[in-house]
Amino acid sequence: MGLFFRPRRPLLRLAAGAATATVAYNAGRNRAEQEQPPPEYRPPAPAGPPPNDRLDELVRLARLHDSGAIDDAEFATMKSRLIGG
Repeated sequence: MGLFFRPRRPLLRLAAGAATATVAYNAGRNRAEQEQPPPEYRPPAPAGPPPNDRLDELVRLARLHDSGAIDDAEFATMKSRLIGG
């Protein structure tokens, strides 16, 4: 009969269970964070030269055309590629 009248400690059992659950939860969360692969790095796509560079390139092409280094057809082709049309 000694076991039947043994005092019970429900608060201690609850605290021990909560501590065990907290440790298990944090361990699982940490493991999940470690197993995730890092996101892939993708460099931004080049957007083409900025407008100022296009203008400088167009001026350079005009100078080459004026000096006779390139003819009318070459100038038109390069200009259309530069402008994008």
